[in-house]
Amino acid sequence: MSNNLPLRGYGTQEAVIRQAERTHAARNPEKSVRSDGPSFQDILEREITFSKHANLRSEQRNIQLGSEQLQKLEGAVGKARAKGIRDALIVMDGSAFIVNAGSSTVVTVMDAEEMKENVFTNIDGAVFV
Repeated sequence: MSNNLPLRGYGTQEAVIRQAERTHAARNPEKSVRSDGPSFQDILEREITFSKHANLRSEQRNIQLGSEQLQKLEGAVGKARAKGIRDALIVMDGSAFIVNAGSSTVVTVMDAEEMKENVFTNIDGAVFV
């Protein structure tokens, strides 16, 4: 989501968050704030998903990410989003990830060998971690 368009004094993302919080509070008045998991804001900002294609490529290329690497990838996506990058090339630990920063979705994954002979298209920025 873009945070540039105002909606009743809030950016679009803030408006969605506030609406979700109001809906949750109305349905659960005794539990207006949950503390047993990530907030809606955290999920919007940090959760990375892998497309079916990216999952397949990760499996084929034996690229596995641990929690520390996922955090680094999330941080790189956040940096890309902060700079206004929509489709990012993220190079990390000998692998390349093409990520739609707006939806935090990894589109495809490549290992170091495949990066040598590839031309990256349809990206508007790169982050090296």
